[in-house]
Amino acid sequence: MLRNNHPTPLYRQLVEVLRHQIEEGKFKPDHPIPSERGLCQEYRISRITVRQAIAEMINEGTLYRKQGKGTFVAKRKINQGLVRFVNFSKTVLDLGMNPVTKILGNDIVPADIQMARILDIPATGQVLKLTLLGMADQDPLVLYESYFPVPLGKRLAEEAARREREGIPFSTYDLYGEPSGILPGSVNQTLEAVIADDPLASLMQIRKGSAILMITSVFLAVDQRPLEFRKAMYRGDGYKFHITREFS
Repeated sequence: MLRNNHPTPLYRQLVEVLRHQIEEGKFKPDHPIPSERGLCQEYRISRITVRQAIAEMINEGTLYRKQGKGTFVAKRKINQGLVRFVNFSKTVLDLGMNPVTKILGNDIVPADIQMARILDIPATGQVLKLTLLGMADQDPLVLYESYFPVPLGKRLAEEAARREREGIPFSTYDLYGEPSGILPGSVNQTLEAVIADDPLASLMQIRKGSAILMITSVFLAVDQRPLEFRKAMYRGDGYKFHITREFS
């Protein structure tokens, strides 16, 4: 029960109680929490207090409202650091969800001028484009569009096909090593916010105009030879990223 004589405000106490109940599985993602009236009666507090607690949890992304239907538990966001690489399957498994990767495309396409420069191939050359969809419990989370020099791309695409057949979740980072005989030595990345157009929204099962976090990466071998140019598009309602920075 909530305590009136406690230094923590009542609405904050209710927030902590509801968070604990969600973490313990009492309220599941996409399922409703009790109504405002129900919470008022259960905890003997005012509707203003309940609304203040719910508003805070909506702002932090723990809950969301459906017009005319009530307040629901939001799916947990994947909280991923930007300093070290963590593979897709481990990230999803750590949240207790089932990771799946689907190959959406494996094509040899002409390289445009920018791609040729990034991958250090002739301007009239070709690249292998590998498109992957990463899912958690069958919900799309991230779309990978990767471009490789063709010889390397073919080897990695074969490994990707094997993993898909065997039901092994992966991102392109997991394809390096033994299959290719190459390990990335470093990666240059850029993070930006974009909005989903119609094709991307349909693929990711979100509304057109929804927030997307896009990380553009250039993977380099130990000798600084370019290996891969990748665009990874993460659902804004499914991911958040963090980084620790030091003052100089």
